Amino acid sequence: MRCLAVLVLVALTNIAAAERPRLLVLDGLPPTEVTPAVAPYNTIFLNRCANGCTVRKGTNDSRIDSSDIIGSGVHAMPAFAYGDATWAAVVSCVRDTFSSFNVQITDVDPGSANHFEIMIAGHSTDVGIPNPSGGVIGGVSTNGCGQTYIPNALVFDFAAAWSQSATTCGASCIEEVCSTAAQEIGHSFGLDHSHNGADPMTYFNHNGRRYFQNEADPCGSDCVNGFGPMGNACSGTDGQVHTCCVSEGTTQNSFQTLVNLFGPGTPPPPIVSITSPQQGASVKAGFPVNATASDDAPIMRVELAVDGTLVQTLMTQPYGFNAPATLGDGPHTVAVTAYDGHGTAGTKTITVNIGPPCQSAADCPNSTDACIGGRCVPGPGVTGGLGTACTANSDCGDQNCASDGTNQYCTTACSQGQCPDGFGCLPTTDGATTGYCWPGYNDSGSSGCNSGAGGAGGAVTSGLLFAALLVSRRKRT
Repeated sequence: MRCLAVLVLVALTNIAAAERPRLLVLDGLPPTEVTPAVAPYNTIFLNRCANGCTVRKGTNDSRIDSSDIIGSGVHAMPAFAYGDATWAAVVSCVRDTFSSFNVQITDVDPGSANHFEIMIAGHSTDVGIPNPSGGVIGGVSTNGCGQTYIPNALVFDFAAAWSQSATTCGASCIEEVCSTAAQEIGHSFGLDHSHNGADPMTYFNHNGRRYFQNEADPCGSDCVNGFGPMGNACSGTDGQVHTCCVSEGTTQNSFQTLVNLFGPGTPPPPIVSITSPQQGASVKAGFPVNATASDDAPIMRVELAVDGTLVQTLMTQPYGFNAPATLGDGPHTVAVTAYDGHGTAGTKTITVNIGPPCQSAADCPNSTDACIGGRCVPGPGVTGGLGTACTANSDCGDQNCASDGTNQYCTTACSQGQCPDGFGCLPTTDGATTGYCWPGYNDSGSSGCNSGAGGAGGAVTSGLLFAALLVSRRKRT
């Protein structure tokens, strides 16, 4: 439930602004500890309070579940209410959100070891923080402005605030719980609220997953009656822009702040495949290009470039393009690049030929190519060429890594008589006239295919093709 912008008094001296509804609790005091420029530990513990949590009022310390922003006394936080599958989705989302940074996201309690902690469960009232009139509070954090980070910070993400059901949390609820977790721990890393709706530090609504933005953004989105939570005046056309809580500037780069604190992470790039045309195909000017792109993070855009020139950008599936109709005869390089929410790019490149299909290797653009069924593909003796040992399709120039049950080689589809010397067209099933070019196979005397030692391996079956057995990639844990 979304609440109106209000001011809430917490423990008399603490002022919190609630809108989204998340809270940055301000104690009004200057930092009392000078911390190093780089955090000496990088573990962020997501605590679902599986058996309930006991939280005490006191110095903010994740190691002993003590917090300076909750109500007085000892409080019992109930367990995360939405089940294992939903919890796994929340953890996956938080890992994705932070994968650009060198942090370890875990839901295993580090115990007395130094760590940052996000307690994800219950309502604010469970820890003695009253809800504002007409709304609920989604999360709270001690103010970290002016500090590089709050040591052993404990923050709260009140998961029950994001669903109207006591037992289910749908896709939008999961995203809100996830971005709230990122925002509240972000405050402990010195970040203010952001005016950029795509950043998890914002109070603004956003369609899609929020990521820490690598740009200088104004602070804001949390103004009430013309002022931010620290009393700084608001401006802008929407009245929701104010100077950042860090006095050094009027903007913040949340992405760079976290890189400076933890160092860069290594988010894997999107996996891109060009489904048509095939490598080495003969095409006509204006030919269509169809591609797929997948990633654990959302795909933000996919681009087609031909011969190094950007042709078209698509923001949503299906990723179907058309090459320029002005391309001349000869070979052309086709590249499809996908960008995910982290800005990480993955590219797939093939070469096609405008003109008639090749009749022999002499018609191909590269002297190392082989002409198979009218297509120019990387031939034997080159990296990713026919007969190269492989473990995945991506190892091969024609994106075909296959197995005969004993060996795995880069190959390409063929009919009898089409493979180069030293190769035969090993059938996919016994008696078939089509198959895959296989080193050392003799395909019963067909021209151009019978110079190798015959009978190597059994038939290549479609079930053994790595095209059907690619293991889906997962981000690091």
